[in-house]
Amino acid sequence: MSLNTILEVSESIAINDQKLVGQVLSRNQRISTSELLTVQPFEFTMNPMKYLLYSQNRDLLSSLRVADKATEQYLNFTNIGWLNYVAYQGDMTLGEIAACQWQTSSANQTLVLGSLPSISSGSYIVKKGDFCQVGRYAYIATADVQRGSGSTVNIPVHRNLIDTLVSAVGAVIGQYGTTISLGGTSYTGVTFPVILREYPTYTLVPMTNDSFISWNGPFVAIEDVL
Repeated sequence: MSLNTILEVSESIAINDQKLVGQVLSRNQRISTSELLTVQPFEFTMNPMKYLLYSQNRDLLSSLRVADKATEQYLNFTNIGWLNYVAYQGDMTLGEIAACQWQTSSANQTLVLGSLPSISSGSYIVKKGDFCQVGRYAYIATADVQRGSGSTVNIPVHRNLIDTLVSAVGAVIGQYGTTISLGGTSYTGVTFPVILREYPTYTLVPMTNDSFISWNGPFVAIEDVL
């Protein structure tokens, strides 16, 4: 996961998950807005550290060179220092999440989760801001959702369901659960399929018997929505 290495060594990450909204300010200073319904893709701007040793990262450069701005890559936050971005906030365990399934009744901005664990009705299935991955794509919960007493729970999310489910699929929430195959590999925890929009060049900065890699700009990756 070459791009994931860039994510891991980034000193900062800018994230755009906003809607596409237009605004008009009239001459009498009244504002009106309109929203264009889109897939609302995630976009990540990564600013990697500039002290990677060239001798230790030639394989990284090769992998990035092969993928370039043409091939889908994957960003997974589970086992790196940026875990806090997707970390699960609710009360289920890893095993309980793995046993849950997204239901075919999921639609629009409501995800339906079934095969729920036997935990107290007041326990939280998700909390506002939790990441829920349904198949290929991730969604952010917009409300706290408790277990209750039903066989399923409804989870409101920040964007419309992109792919309609034809059968139940295993749940991935935060850093827990196993994704469907993405590029031939399944990942643990929420994973974003992306393509680079900006792929910076690099400068070699000499040091004793080696060089540092200094990137000439950020890596900008946008979610690849099929």
